[in-house]
Amino acid sequence: MKYLIYTAIIIALLPIVSSCGKNTSLIPPVVAPTSITFGTDQTLDIVSWNILTYPRTDSDSEALADMVTAINADVIAFQEIMDYQAFYALAATIPYYNAYVYSASEGTTYRLAYLYDTRTVTVNGQYTIYNGESTPFPRPPYVLDITWQNQNYYIINNHLKAYDDNVIEYGNYNDNEYRRLLACQKLDLYISTNLPNERVVVLGDMNDQIAEPREYNVFLSFLDKPAEYQFADMHIALAPTYNNVSYPSYVSHIDHILISNELFEDFSAGGSFCYTILAENWFGSWSSYKKFISDHRPVGIRLAKR
Repeated sequence: MKYLIYTAIIIALLPIVSSCGKNTSLIPPVVAPTSITFGTDQTLDIVSWNILTYPRTDSDSEALADMVTAINADVIAFQEIMDYQAFYALAATIPYYNAYVYSASEGTTYRLAYLYDTRTVTVNGQYTIYNGESTPFPRPPYVLDITWQNQNYYIINNHLKAYDDNVIEYGNYNDNEYRRLLACQKLDLYISTNLPNERVVVLGDMNDQIAEPREYNVFLSFLDKPAEYQFADMHIALAPTYNNVSYPSYVSHIDHILISNELFEDFSAGGSFCYTILAENWFGSWSSYKKFISDHRPVGIRLAKR
């Protein structure tokens, strides 16, 4: 298993989370509402979802198609698509949704992908950036350029390198913490250079915590620029529980949604929010969801147009 094992220690609502020691969940699961519906007709609804080496079982596609319909998002950014043909076949079974997969060719694994609602979203373009720069990016970030209600948005889907030990070994290109730090620096550079005045949403499985001490926080490129960027899911990172994190097996929140300042007012408007979707409720239990779909929950952002 490629994911880090996190230890969650909550001190004064600021989790200092080890990325190597195995832990015990601090807060037991509780029964939650059964609905997984997220989107509305009045808001732009974007979801990030690591679906764990899709497809893994024969039941994956049928269940996932039903869940996508229930979630009702305008765009879902996926990580870990192993079989691109199966993903396109999945999209064909979901009314009104189309798919894009990067590197849709034989021999490529752990692909990034999108599903989008053709009734609400127009895709202007889709492309990868930092191609060939595998040190910071084991998978090139995947950009979707869309129009929703006559406004343009750029979504950048990521799956950063996993593992390591909460020590950033600067200059060591084999150190995965350093690789994630470099990836964030390059994402910041790309946005500031190419999309300086655009509505940008950066999301994905980032494989690290955002509420960590500075000495091993890989996200400082964004956190140190509060006038330019905001993690929409920071409130989850500051007070993690079994029922609100994206990686509940170890009470870890490692899937994030970052917005540029062009979206600050939209996100602060009434009706906007960001939360983790308790997708296991579709199956009735975490064990069933994990068996058929993923060990990550989806994380979504709702943006009201101002």
